[in-house]
Amino acid sequence: MDVIYREKDHEFWQKYLDDFVPAEIYDMHTHLWTEKGQEDFPPDGNPLRLEIDLDAMKKFSENCYPNRKCHFQLLGTPARGMNVRNHNRFLAEEGAKDPESITAMIVTPETDPAEVDEGFTSGKFQSVKPYRVFAPDPAYARITEYLPEKLLEVIDHHKKAVVLHLSIPQGADSELNQKDLQDLTKRYPNVKFVLAHCARAFNANFLVNSIHVLKYIPNLYYDTSAVNDLYTHYLLLKHEDRTRIMFGSDNVAAGGTHGKYITYADAWQFYPGAPKLEHCPSYVVPVIYEQLLQQKRAADMLDFSADDIDRLFRKSAQEFIRSLRKNL
Repeated sequence: MDVIYREKDHEFWQKYLDDFVPAEIYDMHTHLWTEKGQEDFPPDGNPLRLEIDLDAMKKFSENCYPNRKCHFQLLGTPARGMNVRNHNRFLAEEGAKDPESITAMIVTPETDPAEVDEGFTSGKFQSVKPYRVFAPDPAYARITEYLPEKLLEVIDHHKKAVVLHLSIPQGADSELNQKDLQDLTKRYPNVKFVLAHCARAFNANFLVNSIHVLKYIPNLYYDTSAVNDLYTHYLLLKHEDRTRIMFGSDNVAAGGTHGKYITYADAWQFYPGAPKLEHCPSYVVPVIYEQLLQQKRAADMLDFSADDIDRLFRKSAQEFIRSLRKNL
């Protein structure tokens, strides 16, 4: 994986992004990983298994967002076959190092509700991170197939949050996902559901219609991580309550990789760039810079004020975090 910060990246930042990103950032979608405690989980070629602790995250962020103050929502890196308990211990240790950041524990359908209860009661965790790879069919999983109701009951009791990456190929445009979100937010009204990746709308086609359903569902929030589609950011910022939208990067393993998520038809995929182009420069920048550039353009199209930008990068996240912590 190409996550080394380059001089060309800094030049791109200075030219296109330095005048947009505010002085303080809450990055609400970042991933940590360590191989420590995973000795029984052999290497499987997963590029997300990149050694990143909080210190490494801070160092990368200092390069990525020069002269900005950064705090985070620290997520684990979900991988089928991993030792979840050991990984959650690592996350708790790292999260304790920054009192202004929050940490999400990895949960699976096999997670004991008592573990989640203890994680919240102790203050180690303020949210959970389920993931579709833990479902029997990761590509077509309903929400409760990877986030069972036995865990939602505990999350609801403690009034905490879920960072949710939707399954099913149509994402938020799936009637099944819409139905599940409408139902689960009614039955568990104290749970804050954060729909990762702009409701997984890497391709704006999945948000064009669904945004007009999602915006009426209570207790939904969004992070903007890794979405490189301009129209997705525009749709979300134009039609949603902006207090429900928070900046996220998917750093480091995904957001820090050089390249871009491109879209076509009803698809998207990672594109690493061309090695050489004769008609224009061929260098590539990290995915997070492609994302920030689209967010900047969407903000310009919507005549964002400095206060609007500050809310996107800081204020909404701070309010969200305060609402979780008051329930300790």
